[in-house]
Amino acid sequence: MKRSMISAYFRHSVVVGAVACAGASAFSCSPAGADSKIDGGTGATATGGTGASTAGSGKGGSGPILGGEIPKDMPDGPCMGLECAVPACAGAPTTTISGKVYDPAGKVPLYNVMVYVPNAPVPALTEGAACDRCGTSVTNPVTAAVTDETGSFKLDKAPAGPNIPLVIQVGKWRRQITIPNVAPCADTALTDPQVTRLPRNKAEGDIPRIAIAVGAADQMECLPLRMGIDPAEFTTATGDGRIHLYLGHHNEDDGGGPPGGGMGAQPVVKFDDAHNAGAALTSADDLWASAESLMKYDITILSCEGDAFERRKSMAVREAMYQYESQGGRVFASHWHNVWFEEGPAPLPTTGTWSTRMPNPSGNEQNRNGDDTPQLATINQTFPKGEALAKWLVNVGASSVLGNMDVVYPRDNIQAVNPEIAREWITVNNPNFPDAPKAVQYMSFNTPIGVPEEQICGRAVYTDLHVAAVDNNNTLNALGFPASCEMRDLSAQEKAVAFMLFDLSSCVQNDDDPPQVPK
Repeated sequence: MKRSMISAYFRHSVVVGAVACAGASAFSCSPAGADSKIDGGTGATATGGTGASTAGSGKGGSGPILGGEIPKDMPDGPCMGLECAVPACAGAPTTTISGKVYDPAGKVPLYNVMVYVPNAPVPALTEGAACDRCGTSVTNPVTAAVTDETGSFKLDKAPAGPNIPLVIQVGKWRRQITIPNVAPCADTALTDPQVTRLPRNKAEGDIPRIAIAVGAADQMECLPLRMGIDPAEFTTATGDGRIHLYLGHHNEDDGGGPPGGGMGAQPVVKFDDAHNAGAALTSADDLWASAESLMKYDITILSCEGDAFERRKSMAVREAMYQYESQGGRVFASHWHNVWFEEGPAPLPTTGTWSTRMPNPSGNEQNRNGDDTPQLATINQTFPKGEALAKWLVNVGASSVLGNMDVVYPRDNIQAVNPEIAREWITVNNPNFPDAPKAVQYMSFNTPIGVPEEQICGRAVYTDLHVAAVDNNNTLNALGFPASCEMRDLSAQEKAVAFMLFDLSSCVQNDDDPPQVPK
């Protein structure tokens, strides 16, 4: 298409601050394979003595691109939309956008987050569990990257000009911001963590719908809160928050466990008076009653209940959980929820060597929990994400030695994974069993099991790591949520669990491959 035709087209279109081919004097669409040229007149200037500009503000949102709307019907030709705003920087640095992506609190940098400049309106996300294979959720970005083990990204050959849209996304966590100005042939550094963090609430962007079955022996419901999610996003199963809390089983609910199961620990059973009018939590039996009830949620988190409570988890609901996983659901199962896999429907028991053994340290019948002496854990670095986890833990201060970290209250429910279908991430040694000491602390597998790779749809993980003291949280839990949660920075162990949670949220791919950059 001739330059004059493109210029005429865009004079009648609003394209993200009117930067793309807005006029022949400012931009010219070059022959196929070459970049468009900026010849002044854009209002984009670099600041500072290094030639790099710094954008210190941005706007969040989950609707259309901020700063203007990209036409849905782009003209045919060598460049389209914001592609036409990419400068040709002969003999100079290319136009880049750089920064770090953080958790919703703006404190912990995140790995494997997609960052891209869209070249079309960003579509709404599907509500509820659905297949999300890597390479399918983002199409034809102008420029794209994924964050590395430091949380950093750099977008090369970015469009220049005012009001450039930027999307930050991992799975269904998504925030859209507008960069006030991108200078040509220089780096625009986004240095404010509050600009490049994930959304805290649905007003700032997209958050997956998450169900959390609270437990008596851990406080997984507190992790998203400490990660920065707005307390208003936590509601009962009938509320409009993005995170719904359900009541897991415990020793006083006729939960089908052994006498004294849960060791007297009590979960949080209601909200505090300042949130949701102190409403009681719905039983987790309603959550996993069927695949349909689970499919409302992108992610289901099962917090440690203090025992397996097998009789309250019939084979029918275990089958429903596997159907949910196989249709795109993501399951984060904490300690004692090994029952869903070890005693689940075929082929789930084949994911590993499952056996519940006395934990280390100091575990015995009188002191089942042991004590909180830190134990040395080993990170499996034989695959790309495992190698990234080891580096990331060092970068975020959760580890001082590459490939190792200290964990407290490790458990021993699985001793090995089936490498054909599952992945081992973190292990400890249990000295109570010197002939076979390995205890897997974190493992994952894609679902459905045994199908061709192109049919893989969902994902499940099992972890023996906890985010709270496992012996007794009764005093805190009696306060009601969120008063039951200590508000503080993430511990080293919680950072490892947060890494797992965001990895679970991400698009599904073969873990033998490094993360894919959207194209």
